[in-house]
Amino acid sequence: MNALTLVLVFIGATLVSMAAVAASIRVARRWEFLDHPDDTRKTQAHPVPKLGGVAVAGAFAVSSLFALLALGESGVLLSASWLLLPALAAALLGYVDDLRNIQPVVRLILQAGVGALAWNLGTRAEVTGVMWVDLVLTVLWFMVVINGINLLDNSDGLAAATVLVSAAGAGVIAVLFSQELISLLAVALVGVCVGYLRFNWFPARVYMGDSGAYFLGTMLATLIIGLRPATVAPWVGVVLALLLAALPILDTTYVVLKRLRAGIHPFTAGRDHLAHVLQDRGRTVAGSVLTLQAGLFVTTAVAIGLAAAQLP
Repeated sequence: MNALTLVLVFIGATLVSMAAVAASIRVARRWEFLDHPDDTRKTQAHPVPKLGGVAVAGAFAVSSLFALLALGESGVLLSASWLLLPALAAALLGYVDDLRNIQPVVRLILQAGVGALAWNLGTRAEVTGVMWVDLVLTVLWFMVVINGINLLDNSDGLAAATVLVSAAGAGVIAVLFSQELISLLAVALVGVCVGYLRFNWFPARVYMGDSGAYFLGTMLATLIIGLRPATVAPWVGVVLALLLAALPILDTTYVVLKRLRAGIHPFTAGRDHLAHVLQDRGRTVAGSVLTLQAGLFVTTAVAIGLAAAQLP
């Protein structure tokens, strides 16, 4: 798959995402599906529409599947659908969570179900060669990345920018190892995030809600697991995954450990994430997001370098 094709997929996904997110803002206002400020954790000046996640999921599905059809790649549509289905299931779960506020334990069980569904459809972390161990690792990976992206959705632009950088890194690695489907989906995911950020960058005009965070987290987890070139040792794949998802893993670890040390339940909402630490030290919202992305850019670049070093 040549560079021009990937550029066109990126442009198409960006435009579809922008149109879908703009439409979601109008629909959310009409339905009064809004995120209201509470003067503590939610500090936006006005209620913000939060159907952006539904728009993101729809835009990705439409743009990526249409791109495969337009390129005459109908033979891989089924494979693409198997990769996409768990993410759409996660988006539905997130939408229900937005509406009903699912209890944390039930939420984790359902997220584990998303990981199990991905495993059954062929997205598997083949690390140990022992099936049940790899199944557990796959489910845990999905749970970590889904919750990591969801927890990062605490500042305007942060979650989508994180997925953008990580997906771009996954796309480059997929190109290096001639994994055409993964590279196309990664580029489409980058485009969808760019289109969403057009409305979500500070000050945000739309939020993704749990539906968007669950979708983006699942899709990112899927793409990273999909980086399985035959010449790479399992340990290299593990390191690549950790480097590409370094920011959500680091933020989740930081928050959970800090809350446990303070005797606070890990699932308690609060302004104690890495972005909030930077903001409390004088960074603007946009500045904190860019600082964190700079760190993720470094780990992503290291992942690309490690992958390139594996080329024969």
